[in-house]
Amino acid sequence: MKKKCKVLSFLFVLVLVVSVLVACGDNGDQSTDAVSSSDNVSLTKEEKKKEISILSITFTGTPADEDEPTFRALEELTGYDIKIDYLLNSSYEDQLNTRMAAGNLPTLVVLTGKTASFINNARVGAFWDITDEYKNYPNLAEANEVVMNNISIDGRIYGIYRARPLGRNGISYRKDWLENVGMEEPKTMDDLYNMLYAFTYNDPDQNGKDDTYGMTWCKWSGPLDQLNVAFGGHNVWGVGEDGKLEPEFVTEGYIESMKFAKKLYEEGLINKDFPAMETSDWQMDFKNGKSGVYIDVSDQANRFQNYFIDEKGIEDNVWVMGMVEGPHGKRVLPTSGHSGFVAISKNGAPKEEDMRDALQFLDILNTEEGQNLLNYGVEGVHYNFNDKHEVVTMKFDSDPREGLNQFMTNVVDKLYPMEQKPIQERAFEVQKENIEYVVANPAEPLTSDTYAEKGSQLEQLISDARVQFIVGQIDEKGFQEIVDRWYAQGGQEIVNEFNKAYEAIK
Repeated sequence: MKKKCKVLSFLFVLVLVVSVLVACGDNGDQSTDAVSSSDNVSLTKEEKKKEISILSITFTGTPADEDEPTFRALEELTGYDIKIDYLLNSSYEDQLNTRMAAGNLPTLVVLTGKTASFINNARVGAFWDITDEYKNYPNLAEANEVVMNNISIDGRIYGIYRARPLGRNGISYRKDWLENVGMEEPKTMDDLYNMLYAFTYNDPDQNGKDDTYGMTWCKWSGPLDQLNVAFGGHNVWGVGEDGKLEPEFVTEGYIESMKFAKKLYEEGLINKDFPAMETSDWQMDFKNGKSGVYIDVSDQANRFQNYFIDEKGIEDNVWVMGMVEGPHGKRVLPTSGHSGFVAISKNGAPKEEDMRDALQFLDILNTEEGQNLLNYGVEGVHYNFNDKHEVVTMKFDSDPREGLNQFMTNVVDKLYPMEQKPIQERAFEVQKENIEYVVANPAEPLTSDTYAEKGSQLEQLISDARVQFIVGQIDEKGFQEIVDRWYAQGGQEIVNEFNKAYEAIK
């Protein structure tokens, strides 16, 4: 019996030893266990990976899916599990308003502008006020203060703007015509007038016919607005000598720009039918060789040049410049510098740490890697580099990355250079040169209940009066009478409300 117990004891010890040896087995076994352990850690990390949800825009209804290489690369770069919900652009505002009313919003929300609905929701706390937060992030801290002011509400900031060139405006002109009339690129307002006169009366196309004129306008007031600022007028609103806000049309610069426009009209240097011309027809006379100057965005020059190359086989006949100097030096009407912004909702980011996670995500999107991913995609898939290390994009029947660029902000420029023609390079130079001279609108972040109710109607009153002055239907006294009507019909209330809001945020 004792012998049998000893045998059993020996066998039990032997089993224990074998078990230990198996547990501490050879390298192959260790590797297998390590892979298993690593898998478990990986799964744990995946479960803890932070999610960022985004409401964005699709123009086609077939946006990029989660298997698109850019999407995957973006998740890898940011370390976030990204979820994007797209709404069609054509119904975006309506659907967004419905979701805001229902409190059904993700973390990040693309806003196309400061709509009344968003303003109301921001004021009641539905979106995070990031005024004191965004500068804690190195890339977001470089955001342009003028543009951030433009998207603010009551002096507070509720999003990161989707950047557009602030100094985008410029003057496209027929380079060959300028050479034909023996003139150099204009520098001053008098030079611009002389160029327009020569384009009208000095046979700039050298066909021996009186069939050209200087500059084409349309019913849209953009060119006139640029001239107003160039002559010293406000950008819609400005600060008067008393330190208070006043509308643009009370300034001497506004009146002088109208007189200049009236002179161009009377001398036939602009088209007589501009008050009735639709924007859809605005480009036709320039394209058809009837006019030689076009005031709009600077990158329009490249589109004109492409038209002449593709349709007429003519190269190097268009160029672009910035606004000429006015009586008070160089002054440029900026764009708003944005196409809406990306806000952080408290539905999708209920805690402060969630809000900061969202800002961290937006900051990563503004790194060099983030910006180039959202703008160009993945190298070798969506673009390649040429010998000059410039981006050359690949052509697709339909954009496989559609929608992914709608939540990019680009508040700093870290993009790889693209392959460009000289006219594109010049347009970019104009945009950079303009920044020093842009005139901000101090009322951009302000709101007025009276303006929301009557603003469009009152703006049309002044716009019509300006055109009437230019075409000779009223004189300066008649214009002032209409300005008095503007004040009487609600304008004074708008001035008062804007100034009250202005004082509150100064």
